[in-house]
Amino acid sequence: MSKREEYIDKLTAKLKEWDIKLEKLESKAKKSKVEVEADVKKQIGDLRIKKTEASNRLESLKEASDDAWKDLREGIEASLHALSAAFDKAKSRF
Repeated sequence: MSKREEYIDKLTAKLKEWDIKLEKLESKAKKSKVEVEADVKKQIGDLRIKKTEASNRLESLKEASDDAWKDLREGIEASLHALSAAFDKAKSRF
């Protein structure tokens, strides 16, 4: 397996993990107080946008040539870092 394929597999697994975390946050938001719920729902919406961006970048990576994927990797890493930070922030609300 090439480094590119390993990287794609790693990203795919991470995005699936974040799907599960999003579902858990949504479940907690439904059980929270009304004031907090609106804020958490906004954060969850932001997380979904960031996750979609990361998924789109992953798709671009899958379609990129062997030479181009290394250049795309930086953008993907930035998206993943932003998504991870957003998850940590949302999780801290609970």
